[in-house]
Amino acid sequence: MPTRYILSQCIRYISSELVEIFLAGHSIVTSHNVTCLGVVIDAELTFATHVKRVASRSFYQLRQLWSVRPVLSADNARMLAHAFIASRVDYCNSILYQTAAVHLRPLQLVLNAAAHLVVKKRKWGSITPTIRDNRHWLLVQQRVDFKLILLVYKWLHKLANPYLHRQPDGEILPLLC
Repeated sequence: MPTRYILSQCIRYISSELVEIFLAGHSIVTSHNVTCLGVVIDAELTFATHVKRVASRSFYQLRQLWSVRPVLSADNARMLAHAFIASRVDYCNSILYQTAAVHLRPLQLVLNAAAHLVVKKRKWGSITPTIRDNRHWLLVQQRVDFKLILLVYKWLHKLANPYLHRQPDGEILPLLC
């Protein structure tokens, strides 16, 4: 796969033509989006393409799980929903902090569908009270916020991974409090 880069600018200034850079005899082309660690980053930094891809793959997994749901216990269905669906939604979701709600909606629909699967409800019934009261699942925006809050808490109390406390020169960062 060739090396690509994004030219990220204000939307009204983005040129429609792609620019190619030659570096040490190698060609590097601009792209409208690039993938890094499984996250699709677009030039406008909306992450809409990433969310659509995660939602699409998650709905595929849900369709597969619905075919075996009649033979699963409630605990096994919950465990599979977490393994195949919640883990996809939660992977690198901290990049979605302050993302517009319209871009998070597909991920919320995925979680709603997963809750329908776990409690054996079809799509016509309201699932939000079930998610909140019975399953104790957070909404997508709340999941993103919780993940960042937990990371900061762990950093402040030196419970986070050691690489978060180190500066590039190897010195330990002082705590702010």
